[in-house]
Amino acid sequence: MNAVIACGGTGGHLFPGIAVAEVLRDRGHEVMLLVSEKEIDALALSGRTNFRFEKLPTVGLPSPFSPAILGFIRRFYQSFSLCRSIYRKFKPQVVLGMGGFTSTAPVLAGRMRGVSTFIHESNAIPGKANRLTARMVRAVMLGFKECAPFFPKAHRWIYRLRVKGSDCGLICQPCW
Repeated sequence: MNAVIACGGTGGHLFPGIAVAEVLRDRGHEVMLLVSEKEIDALALSGRTNFRFEKLPTVGLPSPFSPAILGFIRRFYQSFSLCRSIYRKFKPQVVLGMGGFTSTAPVLAGRMRGVSTFIHESNAIPGKANRLTARMVRAVMLGFKECAPFFPKAHRWIYRLRVKGSDCGLICQPCW
């Protein structure tokens, strides 16, 4: 299976994405990471030759009345177009957004291509990106059940990821 994980921008989105990518890779899947152009992403991925990754030019969503909104729209469109191009070549069967500004364009591009899309919310209160993309994904995976009321009932799952040495596992259960 080819999997895309959109996980950059901050360490809170990036490192859980890398952990999921390692589990998938260890299970024989091909993984591509989509990250931001921020230095934290480049630093975290330096020396990790076992993953393919692409940098997206996306930026965080500014206030709607800010002049920066025009730059956001331009860079979002560039990121979306780049994702479509990447997906044509990589042919993912699944796209996982780990939240944050880096995940929105990849999830939308995956959805429009007919790829199974998922998001993961690791906080008790969801961020803007996951709240926006929740209705277009197959499932929302949550780290905390307290986060469940923020998402569509049919799409919620509690998600626990254990990644310690050889004790790697994924536990999913319905959240209602």
